[in-house]
Amino acid sequence: MSTPTLSLWLQDGQANHRIEDVVSLMAGDTSGQFGILPQHADLITVLEPGLFRYRQAEQPAQWRYGASTGGVLYCQRQGGTTVVRIVSRRFLLDEQPDALLAALSSMLEAEASLRVSTRDQVGKLDLALYKRMQELAQSPS
Repeated sequence: MSTPTLSLWLQDGQANHRIEDVVSLMAGDTSGQFGILPQHADLITVLEPGLFRYRQAEQPAQWRYGASTGGVLYCQRQGGTTVVRIVSRRFLLDEQPDALLAALSSMLEAEASLRVSTRDQVGKLDLALYKRMQELAQSPS
C-alpha cells in the first residue's frame, strides 16, 4: 500500500496551481505555525501573509517554499485523499525562502501604496461629487 499524501491546490487572481504527492505542509495563522499531514481532520483557517512550506513524496527531506499575501486555507478529506486548498490574492513559489520573503515584502508594500492612492482618489471624487451636487441644488430650476 502506498504512503498517503496530500493534494495542495493554490488559487490566486492570476493562476491555479495543483501540487500532488505532498507528505507534509507547514503554514501560519494568528495562532502561530501549524502542520498538516495526510488524513488530517477537516480544517479552515485564515492565513497570515508570509511563507508556507511543503515536502513531496519524491524528495521527502527537501522543503519547497511558497509565499502568499494572506488568505484562507481549507483542508478537507475527500474519500481517501486529503485536499488542502489555499486561496489568496497572490502566490509566489520558489526553492529559496529568502528570495520569497524579499519578493513578498515588495508585493505587500506595492499593495499598501496602491490602497493609499486609491483611497485618496476616491476621497477626491467624493468631494467633487459633493460640490457638484451643491451647485445643482443652488441653481434655479
